[in-house]
Amino acid sequence: MIKFNKNDYRASKIDVINKIKETHDWQKTEGFIADGIICPEIYEIQKLKILCILGESYGYDECKMVDIEDQLKDNIIGVGDPKRQTSTKIPALLWLILKSHALGRKISWADFPKLLISNKSNLNELQDTISKIAWVNVKKASRHITNWGNDATRQNENDIYNNAIRNRDILKIQIDSIAPDLMIVCSNPVFNGLYDSDLLGNGIERNKKYQLQTNILGQKVIQVNHPSYYRDWGYEGIYKLYEIIYGGIRV
Repeated sequence: MIKFNKNDYRASKIDVINKIKETHDWQKTEGFIADGIICPEIYEIQKLKILCILGESYGYDECKMVDIEDQLKDNIIGVGDPKRQTSTKIPALLWLILKSHALGRKISWADFPKLLISNKSNLNELQDTISKIAWVNVKKASRHITNWGNDATRQNENDIYNNAIRNRDILKIQIDSIAPDLMIVCSNPVFNGLYDSDLLGNGIERNKKYQLQTNILGQKVIQVNHPSYYRDWGYEGIYKLYEIIYGGIRV
């Protein structure tokens, strides 16, 4: 298992930012979030280090760089925002995983709070949870959104896949320096792009969605559907996914 080193991560993040700037028209049409670990000091002390890998960010395309480490101050990725399902539902899953890991036992269905309801208490819980993990998009240029209505953030699967291939070198630096114990890979084009770029590690196979796999380094990898799939990402779906992950990771 690769061990996380905060100083190495900091140096790698500078390298990642420079590579994004070199390969994207970031000062004109391709503003981006400098994604990665949200709070390196908090991530460093986690016994279970989790990386969530997604397709793209939205609405931060204004010809500049936004640092994900400002997430807790500015809520960059929209945690708890009812318009942004991804950044509410994934933290709800993470809450279950990290809570059970901290307590050393399984969280029962009855003890799973209604975290998808937008209120201050839930926001605090989800923000605290998100501070402990890493969050990376395979597409680095943030997509412009003019209307946050239905389907506003629907993925273009070819675009996401092609960006995962395009950004292979950047993503390798990120994954290696984040050194996660668990990678939660959201959506088919993200998984396929990472798989075809040899970024998930030897031993990971296709067509095993919702199965916890282990690569040659001992890292756990699970492919899941995008959080816009309501059937998979309601309370019951989130809890079932938690049970799959819990069953394959010692606490």
